[in-house]
Amino acid sequence: MSFEKRQKQAIEKLLQSNFGLWNSLLTVNGILLSAFSAIYAFSTSESRLFIRLLIGSCLISLLLIVYNHIATKVTYHRIGEVLVDECAELSDEQRRKDINRALFRNKAVKVSEWLCLVFLLVEVGLVAIFVYEAA
Repeated sequence: MSFEKRQKQAIEKLLQSNFGLWNSLLTVNGILLSAFSAIYAFSTSESRLFIRLLIGSCLISLLLIVYNHIATKVTYHRIGEVLVDECAELSDEQRRKDINRALFRNKAVKVSEWLCLVFLLVEVGLVAIFVYEAA
């Protein structure tokens, strides 16, 4: 198998694993957001702080995950534009700008992903506190 084929397979696996993780995080945060928004309506004032924190954490995580999807889409859209338009010769300056933008987006996606995982841990802790307090 050629280097290019192995490289393409590795990139495809990376994208699949990223999208799998992001979709899982979207699902978990969506479920928590829905459930605890409903619980909030019927909760007592003493448990509302935990529920607000949980809902806020879910909302921030959801926004970060959506950012990851959009940033990835924009990056691959730009790659597709350059690959399809064979007549467009990119100057060295334009190529450098494209690479720098893609690298910045990649770093932002990595930070965003880690923040989502940290928020997930916070959410699990808040759910545990809520369940413990309710028992």
